[in-house]
Amino acid sequence: MKNNIIFFGSDINAKNLLEKLVSNNFNVCLVITKTEKKTGREKKQNPVKAYCTENKIELLECDKIEKSETKIIKSHNPSVGILLAYGAIVPEDVINIFPFGIINIHPSLLPKYRGSSPIQTALLKGKQITGVSVMLLSKKMDAGPIIIQEKVKIEKYDNYSTLSEKLFNLGIELLLKNLEQYLSGKIKAISQNETEKSFTKMISKEDGIIDWETDAKNIYNKIRAFELWPGAYTKFNGKILKIISADYKDKITENKIGKVFEDDNKIFVQCKNGLLELKKVQLEGKSSCNIESFINGYKHFVGSTL
Repeated sequence: MKNNIIFFGSDINAKNLLEKLVSNNFNVCLVITKTEKKTGREKKQNPVKAYCTENKIELLECDKIEKSETKIIKSHNPSVGILLAYGAIVPEDVINIFPFGIINIHPSLLPKYRGSSPIQTALLKGKQITGVSVMLLSKKMDAGPIIIQEKVKIEKYDNYSTLSEKLFNLGIELLLKNLEQYLSGKIKAISQNETEKSFTKMISKEDGIIDWETDAKNIYNKIRAFELWPGAYTKFNGKILKIISADYKDKITENKIGKVFEDDNKIFVQCKNGLLELKKVQLEGKSSCNIESFINGYKHFVGSTL
């Protein structure tokens, strides 16, 4: 007899996992996803909903699981839940419905970096190693037992997008590879070591502001971490200038901190320690462009102070 699976998810990573569960003949009897939101006049497409509609999988759209949704969940007699990027809290009484719990993919080596920004935090700290944890939901955030973990190397030029893709692809692979063994009791989930726990914070728009009085390497890491949102940005001509991509050098010059200058056909900004090499930027209200195109349009950028 196949185990009934209820799937929770709303984004493209969730859709990819759902698709692989179905193609590997796991019995997904119900999918729960966030309600599609309107952006202007149109609804923002939910890839999980689109997949379920196309493949005739029973779908429940809700932003908050309450009594009526809980009743529907119970009616499917589920063995296990699988959750990835659902975007809403699953109440403890709902978690307790599932004999094997609700499995989640978390992009860090738990108990390190619990919370909402583990990928950004690893990049901000300039870490060379992070990882992914396939774990069970619990009442406390990201504190549930771990089924399996695996380390991932962070390359120098990894940013949020590339690292996120690596981590979630690996997490999906690990979940699929170990799900049957977990459900058969061959793999046991292990409690986290609470003495090693650490937490990440909710990121705000203001976190993207660049302080040139810091090290160039730290600014470079901020650009990588905040690549998608909120971006790493400064001010030029009274407008926000977002640094899309860059590199850094441990080099000393006589330029003042924040000064933009050219050296060996490259554009740098002097930081407190080291230089930030600008590669791609975006001025408020304009499209992003490489730095060569930008300085052609703004001749006085070189020589300015940010």
